[in-house]
Amino acid sequence: MKIEDFNERLKNSVLVADGAMGSMLYEYAGAQRCIEELNVTQPEAVFRIHQAYLDAGAQIIETNTFGANRNKLAAAGLADRVTELVHRGVKIAREAREAARHEVFLAGSIGPLGIRQQVQHSPAEEMQSIFREQAAALEERGVDLFVLETFSDLDELVAAIAAIRSFSRLPIVAQLTYSEEGSTFGGTRPAEAWEKLKSLDVQAVGANCTIGPQLLLPVLRDLAAAAHIPLSAMPNAGFPHRMGDRIVYPKSSPEYFALFAREAAELGVRLLGGCCGTTPEHIRAMADVAKSLQPATHVKASGATVTPVEKARRIAAREPESKLWKKIQSKKFAVSVEIDPPKGISTERILEQVGRVMDGGKVDAIDINSGTLARVGMDALMLAGALEAHGYETIPHLTSRDANIIGLQAMLLGAWAIGGVRNVLAITGDPPSLGDHPETSGVYEVDSIGVVKIISRLNQGTDWAGKSLGGATNFTIGVALNPVAEDLDSEIRRFEQKLAAGAHFAMTQPVFDPEHWQAFLKRLGGKCPVPVLVGVWPLTSYKQALRLNNEVPGIVIPAQTLKELEAAGNSARDRGFALAKVMLDWARTEVAGAYLIPPFKRYEEVLELL
Repeated sequence: MKIEDFNERLKNSVLVADGAMGSMLYEYAGAQRCIEELNVTQPEAVFRIHQAYLDAGAQIIETNTFGANRNKLAAAGLADRVTELVHRGVKIAREAREAARHEVFLAGSIGPLGIRQQVQHSPAEEMQSIFREQAAALEERGVDLFVLETFSDLDELVAAIAAIRSFSRLPIVAQLTYSEEGSTFGGTRPAEAWEKLKSLDVQAVGANCTIGPQLLLPVLRDLAAAAHIPLSAMPNAGFPHRMGDRIVYPKSSPEYFALFAREAAELGVRLLGGCCGTTPEHIRAMADVAKSLQPATHVKASGATVTPVEKARRIAAREPESKLWKKIQSKKFAVSVEIDPPKGISTERILEQVGRVMDGGKVDAIDINSGTLARVGMDALMLAGALEAHGYETIPHLTSRDANIIGLQAMLLGAWAIGGVRNVLAITGDPPSLGDHPETSGVYEVDSIGVVKIISRLNQGTDWAGKSLGGATNFTIGVALNPVAEDLDSEIRRFEQKLAAGAHFAMTQPVFDPEHWQAFLKRLGGKCPVPVLVGVWPLTSYKQALRLNNEVPGIVIPAQTLKELEAAGNSARDRGFALAKVMLDWARTEVAGAYLIPPFKRYEEVLELL
């Protein structure tokens, strides 16, 4: 971030930074030899704290690098890992920012070199060298500004500023920590601090840590009377006390911090945040105040409820929200029509056809094949997004054949957030050897069961690796089911695994005889545990039926149906549609819905069944 841009931000708005990192990590992980080491050993804990503050409305998050300098790390035997720990800290913060719903700035946190008595007589050059190493690693990984915080020695703060300015033009927020007497532990008062800092190239000065909100106000008042640049304020929740082997901070209410925020803003504070003992709830309260102070320019804070950070916490399973699912749950028969994506780049024809299918109000959704028989066509998720934009609900098929786990997740996130897709059918996909590109190989990192697991994790707000997404999808997850599979034991076992992975409903292979479904239910135990949409395919000729029965895996056409189509001769199409109508009428009494397979992509023709 350019200094000019930061100055403009502080001129026109009150920015809200995050709160405590150290005390939050203490609650999460217990006592540690070095909390910055958690960037490597427990990065998810750090990530979730960042995310909680972002959900609370923080516009600036500080990296978990406060003590990541060579001098401090040496006490933990980590002096040679400065760059590693700093880089990991910035990486985690950047990942949290990427999941945020609003604009976020990354502040590289830099604290003192150690116990004041140990460093107060260190040569300025030595201190600058140590600070430069840390600051350079922060800038290298992409922070937007530096926050120098909790400095009790003014000379040490000056050394840190000099170290940064020796190579960097990023904005600097310089903060000292003051006692309840209104001076630093070295005896420096706010006006005296400004006299030394005013000639240095810093963009905001302020106070943080040690004392709570009300005791910090007189310090800010003195600083405001002297300084002519924006102020920053990040108080503790209050004075800590020891309880057994724990350091405990008072339970200052969010309302108390909201009051402080309003009073601080009136004094000229343009950067608000919290220090030890503060939580996302305190930041939310201050963000709400800042929003009311700057309604036109303040970045809107999230209204999501923040819960305390928990280890590997996932969002609890929720009821799917799609219209299709709601109709199924209301015990109303649901109807879908299956389409194949176009082979080329034009969508006009398919949109026209789908429009005609949907206009009558008798079809609830369009399910979209994905690479049937391993042939190239427009991506089902992308086409689904185009149809959703026209108001048509879709059930795109997603195959694990064509993308690895990273790609599958990326496609699903885009389909949810941009395409508006709310239903997905998870399938494994036909092998490439069947299609037009037999020289290619399928990916198949997971099968359809794995695809269900991926979607379920996205629905819980985490990716495959367990990292939080900053929000959750809520797909209705469908799975394929073949009630006439040759190996029914294997089919049922896989179906049960799909259900355990999180499937909400099933779509069968085409069924041409109710007895096939009844026999399958008997093997399953008498009842299907999830709603089922049965496949209904109006056959158009005896030869078509004969080929499907003999050449297409998963399709079984009863001998009686074959005889009737053969006997019908030139009227085979009418007979095929009549038989399909019988199957559809049966389905209305036995299952949750049906999906209709149009003959030869003549999608409007299936409306005859309705």
